[in-house]
Amino acid sequence: MSHQPTEPPVPHQLTPETLTPSTPTAPAPVTHAAPDATLVVRLVDQRDHPLQPALVLTGQLNAPVRLKIPEIPGYTLLDIQGFTQNFLSAYGLTTLVYQSIWGQPVTTYLIDYDTGQLLALPRTLRGKLRTPYQLTPPAVTGYHIFQAEGNQHGQFSDQSKRVLYFYRRDAWQTVQRVHQYVTLTADHDVYDLPAGTAYGYQFPATSLWRLFAIITLTDQSVWYNLGGNQWLAATDTQRHQHWSRVMALPPKVTTWTQRQTVHWTGHVDYVPQGRLTIYREPYGEVAGQLQNGDALDVRQCLTDDQGLVWYQVGPAAYINARYVRLNPQK
Repeated sequence: MSHQPTEPPVPHQLTPETLTPSTPTAPAPVTHAAPDATLVVRLVDQRDHPLQPALVLTGQLNAPVRLKIPEIPGYTLLDIQGFTQNFLSAYGLTTLVYQSIWGQPVTTYLIDYDTGQLLALPRTLRGKLRTPYQLTPPAVTGYHIFQAEGNQHGQFSDQSKRVLYFYRRDAWQTVQRVHQYVTLTADHDVYDLPAGTAYGYQFPATSLWRLFAIITLTDQSVWYNLGGNQWLAATDTQRHQHWSRVMALPPKVTTWTQRQTVHWTGHVDYVPQGRLTIYREPYGEVAGQLQNGDALDVRQCLTDDQGLVWYQVGPAAYINARYVRLNPQK
């Protein structure tokens, strides 16, 4: 029995009708409910003064409140009044209370204008940042205000400030700063202040001193400052613009109780390594100096009316006998 070959089945052909494209579906619109709650946030200081415009927050009832605490320069948060985490009612109020930060201090110094010394301990004034301050010079017994440096009124800030008050003594009428010299023509007591307390010692006549200031008091007396707290009255003095001047030497000794021509030898008996002054005549001008141990040829021995002995050791050279050791004489 023979079999006839069969044809393979023809695959099913898709027609355009079977490829109908699907229509995309549009997303459902998102809807937001209208806010039905409002929270007002006030920003005030401790006196209930507004620091910034109030914040207005809106949302749904019972929804959480999203509030970031504002930072206000110069202030720090002190309290929250009416705090809430959710919108609990249609209208709500929260108050943020801030306090001012302390500013840097203002320090005052009371200074003697003429001596630079502090008249009292420094005073420190403190206050809240950006709050005002006002200063006036304090009264100081025996002084009057002379000058001020620094802002005596303003606001406390983040920078420290200082105010200097300079005072002058009531009894000081005028003060002159000078670069002069003064020769004393008489012995002078030395004082701690003009018309002040004497130290108990004197500066000798004919001495020359550097002069730093001249003070005239209200009683018209004049005082000289010789540096530091050393003062003397201007009476019996001579002022100079330069350190050099011709000094008036003490009166020469004219009364000799004894004059003796001698031929002695000896040497200077002074301090080791020291130099001894010799004079052109007793109590006269300086002629030079001799070393300790220098040999001497004594020509004359003179004794004055005070019992002081001088040796002549050259044509115009005299030395005090107390500093001479004579050699044994033959």
